[in-house]
Amino acid sequence: MAVSILNNVIGPVMPGSSSSHTAGPYHIAKLFRGFAGALPKRTVFTFAPGSSIAECYRDQGADLALVMGILGLPLTDGRFREALSLFPAFGIEIEFAIDNFKGARHPNSIMIEAETEGGGILTAVADSTGGGAFTLHALNGCQVDISGDAYYLFVESELPPDSGSFDGYGTVTRHENGFLLTSPYEIPPETVDKLRAAPGVSSLRAAEPVFYPIRGRALYKDGREMIEYARERGISLGETALEYESALLDMPKDELDREMERRLSVMERAVALGLSDGSPRMSLLAPTAKEIMAAEAAGKLALGGIHTRAAARAMAAMQVNSGQGIVCAAPTGGSAGVLPGVVVTMLDDLKIPRADVVRAMWAAGAAGWVLGEHGTFAAEVCGCQVEIGAAGAMGAAAVVEMAGGSAAQCCDAAAVMFQNAMGLVCDLVQATVEIPCHTRNASFASQAFVCADLVLGGYHNPVGIDCTVEAVCASGRMLPCELRCTSLGGMAVTSEALAMKKRR
Repeated sequence: MAVSILNNVIGPVMPGSSSSHTAGPYHIAKLFRGFAGALPKRTVFTFAPGSSIAECYRDQGADLALVMGILGLPLTDGRFREALSLFPAFGIEIEFAIDNFKGARHPNSIMIEAETEGGGILTAVADSTGGGAFTLHALNGCQVDISGDAYYLFVESELPPDSGSFDGYGTVTRHENGFLLTSPYEIPPETVDKLRAAPGVSSLRAAEPVFYPIRGRALYKDGREMIEYARERGISLGETALEYESALLDMPKDELDREMERRLSVMERAVALGLSDGSPRMSLLAPTAKEIMAAEAAGKLALGGIHTRAAARAMAAMQVNSGQGIVCAAPTGGSAGVLPGVVVTMLDDLKIPRADVVRAMWAAGAAGWVLGEHGTFAAEVCGCQVEIGAAGAMGAAAVVEMAGGSAAQCCDAAAVMFQNAMGLVCDLVQATVEIPCHTRNASFASQAFVCADLVLGGYHNPVGIDCTVEAVCASGRMLPCELRCTSLGGMAVTSEALAMKKRR
């Protein structure tokens, strides 16, 4: 399925601190709740021993997100932090277990087993694949391929489907005990009722999308084609990305712009909160973004200037992320500071019109789209280079767009940022998205402006964004698991890191 910028690159809007461990598990549980048909009586979430999610699920809030999803509550509900004390009032039993299970194939694989009201059992295995995305690949023991951007009918039946019954509704795929209907549009109730009564049907379960449904087609398939599309039409990368998203989601451009503007507002609020006296309490670090901004304003720093202010704003957003406040993943929770640092600096320091900043965010989404289409946003798979490294690349593309650069220049600036992040490990201290994540977000927000200036000033990037992304993913997969979001290597195992006391 084609990657959507709003579904997979700039978003979702979520509580911190990790999109792989909050937004992704939430989406999995919410979709599972749909297939269950009602709130289960009892649900068990299982993680494989030694996996990233098994090591980090308590510290990263995956348990809270799974509870919110199975309860059917919004991810941004103010009760998120109290989820573990909240669910008993709903009359449901929830357990978390660490054990081996069939189908565990990803560092963030989750098995769900639920006892439904009627006494039936529903099981699923899914992978949280980064940035809030997921793949549900087993349902009641049957192999499926579900990503949450469509309407689904899961049918267990002794007889093959009558394909004529689904003409115009979507795609029918066989599984071991029946078939799955995947549709970009809601399936009429009369069709569902007719199918439920069909001979041989023993079970029918429906679920609605948790993302924008993919209703159109992709205009291009890689960075080279994206640049060529922009060149042929004489438009910028931001405009190209907006046309792509409009065609893919079959949505009007003005509606998409309003949604991107909403996400810009979320970023602004996160930066403002992080720079205020009310910055949320973090696990390991004390808030310092406001202090850095004050020192810069007073001329107490070695250099200061726009790069430092962008860095401080990135740290401010990350303070909110670490305090489980509301942020916009861009492309992940662990990298949710870089793009806010860049775009709020455009608004506040450079006085760029808001509509132009929104267009720059579309350009950022286009740069991240290349990685999303041909790689992963999961540090559990490829290290920090595909999270904060990707965010830096997106920020660089946004700056070039803001400055009036071409689509090719946007992609070159993004590629240079990716190249500078090559091999960057994910070694978060005490399984918490704070150290070294905060200062990395800060430095990459600053570097986004530098890389943009290098390309705008005449630097010729000889290795384009497609080959760069290929190299990033290949090198990332070479990293040992200890350096891929398990907190089992790097800075995470130094004596001083291990000795740090939690602040909350």
